[in-house]
Amino acid sequence: MQLKDKIDLIDKKANIVNKKLIAFLAIAGGTWLYGINPDKNLYVTLDFFISLVGIAVNILKLSELQNRLLDDE
Repeated sequence: MQLKDKIDLIDKKANIVNKKLIAFLAIAGGTWLYGINPDKNLYVTLDFFISLVGIAVNILKLSELQNRLLDDE
């Protein structure tokens, strides 16, 4: 596979991860106040912590894609 094709593939994967990251950030941003106070609503607290896990996973994926791009140069 040529370098340009590899870069295009990594770019498409990064775009997908970015879109998922934005969705998780929106969920965490909307529920953070309820997420730190579990007495309010358990389901909102669970949504908050699930979105935090999703944010962490997507940031790790983005850093992996960045490392792959740097290795190909």
